[in-house]
Amino acid sequence: MYSFPGSSRGGGFAPRGVRGRGGRTPHFTKTREQVKPDIERHPLGDIMKTIRGSDLIVGSNHSTDVPEISGCQYVASYNWLNSEVPTIIVPGKPPQWTPLTTPQRLKEDSGQYYRDLNAAKYPDYPMAPVVHAVVETNPEFPTSNVDLFACGSTLGNLLRFARGIDKAFRFNVEVIGNTVFFVRKENDPKEIIKDIRGFGHTFPEAYTTWDNDVKGSDTHQRIIQYTFGGLNCLVRFESDGYIKGVSKGSDKLSDKGTTGEDDLLQALQGTTIGHSSKTFSKTLDRISVKRGGSAVPQSSIFDMKTRSGKYNKFIDMRDISSQLWLKQIPNFILAYHDGHGLFQDIRVQDIRDEVQAWQMENKDGIRRFAVLLKKVLAVVKNERRVLLEIYCPGADRLEIRGQYGEGTHALPMQLADRWADDGSDADLVTHSIAADEKHGLDENGDHDEFKYSNLDDDDSGTEPDYTACTAHGCGYCGKCTY
Repeated sequence: MYSFPGSSRGGGFAPRGVRGRGGRTPHFTKTREQVKPDIERHPLGDIMKTIRGSDLIVGSNHSTDVPEISGCQYVASYNWLNSEVPTIIVPGKPPQWTPLTTPQRLKEDSGQYYRDLNAAKYPDYPMAPVVHAVVETNPEFPTSNVDLFACGSTLGNLLRFARGIDKAFRFNVEVIGNTVFFVRKENDPKEIIKDIRGFGHTFPEAYTTWDNDVKGSDTHQRIIQYTFGGLNCLVRFESDGYIKGVSKGSDKLSDKGTTGEDDLLQALQGTTIGHSSKTFSKTLDRISVKRGGSAVPQSSIFDMKTRSGKYNKFIDMRDISSQLWLKQIPNFILAYHDGHGLFQDIRVQDIRDEVQAWQMENKDGIRRFAVLLKKVLAVVKNERRVLLEIYCPGADRLEIRGQYGEGTHALPMQLADRWADDGSDADLVTHSIAADEKHGLDENGDHDEFKYSNLDDDDSGTEPDYTACTAHGCGYCGKCTY
């Protein structure tokens, strides 16, 4: 069964919801126009494989069981600080739910908010801080066991496609070691959310609080690990906050993973919490990494939405439930205002039963989602080109393509090599790797145009020697020398 068994706490849950934070898309009263990939500004590369909805139908000779998320456990986390130099705190901590004792009328949202804060903070390699958090938390993390490293956005887009929902999207793909990386791609790393209205930002600012050792944080990002459809997945997502005092006994995120998560949290709490984030600091590929905060269990994490209750409290929970399922978030806060920023109807829910019901209602789409992931991973792992992308122009057509031109790597070179080497490169944590930040630069600063050799082209009759090869430098050509 779905790994969120449990009962609701708090009453009167409205079965429909709208997005308020968590990517922090604010409440809106009209259907927001979908942002489509700009293929004129960012052209598409050569097409390699097309997948249609009919390709995902499970045949009669296959199991009809619904693929489940199992073995879910916390891996790592970090906070982005509001600073000029890209700075993360590991493990960081989400803001705590601290509701006002007396409701106050809040100001409407204003200002600019990025669609993808990771890309806005570090546009060259948005996945770099995610990997840093993992290897900083556990230098011996078995990277070779990970089949897929993705985020809530990329997985959410693929899940919508598998369910037949018409939404255009694209994201980059790269195989590093044994792991396929999905990297979110907006039209611009600092693309902002247009037509801001509502209280989706001012509400969490008023009703949640950053602890002292993570003051100045912009966001808390979490990485969890679970098995789905036979794939070992790492998933990164933004957490809206945590509820203090949620019992670990209710943290039944999987039948197998709960004990491991509790043990890991105890270890982290003994080794990574400092009185100040200044107790530890280093610079890696131009990201400043500080140690501070403390890990919190997944059972305490919540997602938050705001909605005007002035005229109609009907909220469509379908897309929200799919995200809660992908991110394994057990708690949901739904806050209604009077149309003018006064919140007097706030509902704190254990949402696991509702998400489990969503899973059963969408079992066919979930089966197709599992088939889709396996198809995509099989294609990209067998493709000799290193840099790929997924492009979906709309319903019933998903394309696997090479990235246009030189393309964009998921990670800086040395960090990618460390991941490919199963985290064995201990030297990475002792010095800056800023010089490796730009791939494809020779000693004169010129691009080498990423010419990756074909392993089958070697007709010398000798066995390839990969000792001097790297994941990015040559794609493991077997011909490099020191």
